[in-house]
Amino acid sequence: MKIKKITAFLLSVIMIFAFSGCGDDPNSNKVSMPMSAKDMKGKNYEDIVTKLELAGYTNVYSEPLNDLIIGILNKDGTVDEVSANGKKDFRKDQRFDADTYIIVRYHSYIGSEDSLTEENSGKEPVLADTSDGMTELPICSDDIKHMSVDKVVDMLTEAGFVNIKNDPMRDLVFGIMYSDGEISEVSIGGDTEYNKGDRYYPDVKIVIRYHSYS
Repeated sequence: MKIKKITAFLLSVIMIFAFSGCGDDPNSNKVSMPMSAKDMKGKNYEDIVTKLELAGYTNVYSEPLNDLIIGILNKDGTVDEVSANGKKDFRKDQRFDADTYIIVRYHSYIGSEDSLTEENSGKEPVLADTSDGMTELPICSDDIKHMSVDKVVDMLTEAGFVNIKNDPMRDLVFGIMYSDGEISEVSIGGDTEYNKGDRYYPDVKIVIRYHSYS
């Protein structure tokens, strides 16, 4: 009799765990990273973009660094770093939202395309105004650096921000270390550190400081 009771109890426990696994998965909208950030470095950027898209990410962008002259130390098209919502040290199988903003930065020869390229056919990761009149940032402060000023202005404008000021630094002579129009810093309401999704009023003062020729 005791054996039957123990068996029945064990079966009940097994059934409870089995059915509990049939509920909604709270992470169902999240996607696992196919590789770690460290392992992505040095790989061909197109291969990495493909892996990320096949994994299920929908906002994957590539950005050439325009840092090569001869291409001895680094090869054209190899990945320098990959950031997911500004995070650059993610692990393999670490999970992020499918619409996480991912930038694949890669080495390229000087004079290559100098702006981000959307790698999929999905729309720009623009977030609508919230009901209280505030607007969410479409990008974090880490990822906004080194982008082109025109790209950032377009991105912020499409997100709904209306008080954007450009501040050229006039610090370039040859344009080797930095490209003309490459962003140094963007302050939003005086903040220079912010995350994607942080909320500000549409008329908050945004100042974009960027490298330029004198």
